[in-house]
Amino acid sequence: MSLKRIIGRFLCFVMIVAFLGLAALLAILYKFSADLPDHTFLRKYVPCVASRVFLEDGSKLCEYSYEKRYFIPIEKIPQNLINAFLSAEDKRFFEHMGIDFISTARSAWYNLQHIGSGRRPQGASTITQQVARIFLIKTNEVSYIRKIKEAILSFRIELALSKQNILELYLNQIYMGLGAYGVAAAAKVYFNKTVDELTIAECAYLAALAKGANLYHPVKNKQNALERRNWLLGRMLEDRFITRKEAVQAIKEDLVVVTPEEIPNAEYLAEEIRKYLMEKFPSSRLNKDGFIIRATMDTRLQNFAYNALRRGLEKIDRIFGWRGPIGKISGEKSKSRIIEKMKKIAVPAGSGDCQKAYVAQNHKKKIIVMTEDAIIKNISDSDVQWIQKANVGDVILVSNSCNEDDTFNVRQAPLIQGAIIVIEVNTGRILAMQGGYDFSMSEFNRATQAMRQCGSIFKPFVYLAALENGFSPNSIVDAGSIEVEIDNRSIWKPKNYHGAVLDKITLRRALEKSINTATIRIAHEVGMDKISKIADQFGIFEDMPQYLSFALGAGEATPLKITAAYAMIANGGKRIVPTLVDYVQDKRGNTVYRRTNASLDSNVPFNSDFPPKLNDSREQIVNEQSIYQITSILEGVILHGSGASVRVLGIPVAGKTGTSNESRDTWFVGFTPDIAVGVFVGFDDHSRSLGKNATGSSIAAPIFIDFMTQAKNILTPKPFRIPKGIKLRKINLETGGHPAGGVSIMEAFKEDEYESPPAASKGLGILQRLMGEKIDKNSAMKNKIPTENDVASTKSLLGIY
Repeated sequence: MSLKRIIGRFLCFVMIVAFLGLAALLAILYKFSADLPDHTFLRKYVPCVASRVFLEDGSKLCEYSYEKRYFIPIEKIPQNLINAFLSAEDKRFFEHMGIDFISTARSAWYNLQHIGSGRRPQGASTITQQVARIFLIKTNEVSYIRKIKEAILSFRIELALSKQNILELYLNQIYMGLGAYGVAAAAKVYFNKTVDELTIAECAYLAALAKGANLYHPVKNKQNALERRNWLLGRMLEDRFITRKEAVQAIKEDLVVVTPEEIPNAEYLAEEIRKYLMEKFPSSRLNKDGFIIRATMDTRLQNFAYNALRRGLEKIDRIFGWRGPIGKISGEKSKSRIIEKMKKIAVPAGSGDCQKAYVAQNHKKKIIVMTEDAIIKNISDSDVQWIQKANVGDVILVSNSCNEDDTFNVRQAPLIQGAIIVIEVNTGRILAMQGGYDFSMSEFNRATQAMRQCGSIFKPFVYLAALENGFSPNSIVDAGSIEVEIDNRSIWKPKNYHGAVLDKITLRRALEKSINTATIRIAHEVGMDKISKIADQFGIFEDMPQYLSFALGAGEATPLKITAAYAMIANGGKRIVPTLVDYVQDKRGNTVYRRTNASLDSNVPFNSDFPPKLNDSREQIVNEQSIYQITSILEGVILHGSGASVRVLGIPVAGKTGTSNESRDTWFVGFTPDIAVGVFVGFDDHSRSLGKNATGSSIAAPIFIDFMTQAKNILTPKPFRIPKGIKLRKINLETGGHPAGGVSIMEAFKEDEYESPPAASKGLGILQRLMGEKIDKNSAMKNKIPTENDVASTKSLLGIY
C-alpha cells in the first residue's frame, strides 16, 4: 500500500473520529442543556442584603437578615482585594470565556493519575463557573456531570454579562465563614473594617477563605490560615499584583481578628425595633432588602437605664433572701479536680456578668471561696450574713471583679422583674428601654407587653379632668372616710395608705399625698365619663370602664403607655406617638419611612434674624393651663409629697409614685421638660406581693433616682415653661388660703381663677350635692356616695395607693 493511500485513510479516520467526537459533544451539550436553569435572571439579580440599624452617633445597634451580607458595587471594591481573589481562584479570568482549558487539562491529568487512590478529585473552576454553581446549580457535589453543566452555563453567562458584572456577583455572594456572605460583610466580621481599609495581608486572607472558610479559621486553625494566606501572597507577587517589598511586609503581619463592636445591653430595644418595623414592612423585605434604619436610642441613656434597673432589681431581690447554691461538689480535696467539676456546672440564665466560686471554708463570720481560675478570696462582710447557710462544697455565683478590700460580692439573678423606659417628651422618640433584668433570662418585654395595675400612677389624670372641669389647685375636698355600695350587694370602703383618716384637704395636697378618699369624691363629682375621655386622649385606655375604682388605678396598662401619657403632660399637653425609628432608607438611599413630615413655618422668612421655625402639627389634647397646673402639683409630689426622696437630684423634676393592690405592682414615673422616665417593678407572677410595706416610693423611685443621677449630667436642667394665661400667687400649702404662717408656695391659677377666694370651699359643696343631705361631720360612716351603676369586682377595688 502506497504512502499516499495510507495518509488518505488516516486523514479519513481522523475526520470520522472528529465527526463522531463533535457529534458526541453536541449530543452531550444537547442532553445537559435541556434542563439547565435560566441564566438571564443574573442580569437583574438582587442579592439578599442585611438591614442595619444605626444610632445618631453612627454606631450600629443590630441588623436583621437571612444572610449577613452588605452589597458593594464592583467599583467600590479595592483592586488589591480583587487581585487577591484572581490569584487565588482564577488568574486568567479576564482572558477566557468561562472555561480555563489549561487549568482544566492540568486537573484532568492529575485526576487520571490518582484514579482509585481515594483522593478527592481536583477541580479547576473559574470564577464564572463558581458563579454558575452558586446561583444556578446550587450544589457542591464533585462530579463530571456537574462540571459539564457548569461549563455550559459559564459560557452562556460570559455571553450575557460583562466581566465586571460577574466579579460583582461573585464577590458579593460567596460564603466567607463566621456567617458572613460577600467581601464587605467578611471585612466587617473578621477585621471590623470596610473593604477600603483592608491591608494587603487582610485582602489575601479573605481571598484564601474562598477555598474553605472552616479550614482557615483565624483562631481554631490559625497556623493553616497563615500558611494559606502567605502562599497566596506569593502567588500575588508571582502574578505581579504586588511588589516584593509589599509581599515581605504583608507576610510579617500577624493575623488578628477584631470583633465588630456591637452596642451592649440593648437586646430588648433591638427586638422591639424589629417588631416595630415588621408592622411597616414585610419580613422578606426587612431581612433581605438592605434597609438602613436610624433608631431613636441614645447609647448613654440606654446604658444608664440598663445599669439602674439591674442594680435596683438586685437590691430588691436581696430582701427575699439568698436562694442557695447553683451546684455542689462533695468529697473532693484536689484543687484541680474541684475546678474541673466546677466548670461542668451550668450557670443560670441572667448570670452573664458573674463567675462560679467553690465555698472552701465557712467560719460563720468569714467565708472563703475559690474561683475556676484558682483565685482564692473572702466573701465581703456585707454578704457573709446573707449566705450564712452556705456549706463547704457549695458552688455559688460571685462578682467578676474584686471589691476595694479584695473580696468578692455574692450574686444571684433576681426573680423579681421590672422595666424602665425613657421618652423624649416633645417628639415621642424612645431614647432608652430595658424590658427586664436580662434578655437571655426572659425575652418578655415588660416595658411594652406587661399589662399591670396602675395604682396611684393613674391619679394625675383624674385630677387633670377635675382641673378641666371647674376645680382649681386650692379647691377644698373632703378626705374623710367613705363607703360605696356595689350593686346593692357589698360595700366598698376605700382606705388611705396606712389607714390614715383625714378631714378636708386641698386638691393639690390630695394628689401630692395620694389620698384615695379625696380622689374618689373628686372622680364622682367630675364624672367617670370625663375621666375615661382623658384616659383615652392620653392613650392609657380605650373605652375605660366607668367604675370609681378606676379612678384609683384599678385598670391595667403597659409602662410604655403610662410613660407616654406622662410625656404628654411634660410637653404641655401635645399629642405624641412613641416611636423607635427616625427614618428608614432603602439601599439606594431613598427614604421609605420617616417618623414625621415636619415643615418650615412660612411666616418666618429665611432672611430674618431668627432661625427657621418648624410648624407644630401636634394636637393640643387639653387646656395648656390645666396641664401646667397638674405639672406644678406633680412637682409638689417631689418637693413635699410621696416622691420626696427624688429631691436628692437637685434639679426641676415632677413625678408620681404608684402602688397597686397588696403591693403587687410598684411604679414611679418622673419627668423633666425634656424626658419622661417610667419605672415599673413587680413579679411576673401577678399574685405575688413585693412585701407589706413595698411602695412605689421605696421600690421603683430609687431606680429612677439612680438613672437620673447619671442622666442629669448630660441633660440641661431647666424649669417647666409657664404658658400664657397662668398667674402665680403665693398661698399656704396646707389650707390653700392666705400665706399666714406655715409653708407657703407659689400656686398656679388660671386667669379666671385668680380673683377667686383663696380658701375655696368647693369640696364641701360637692359632698352636699352628692349626698343630697346635710353632712354630719362627726360621723364619717354616714358619708355614702350613691350606688355605682355597673358591677365591679370588689377584689380589684381594695388597697390601691
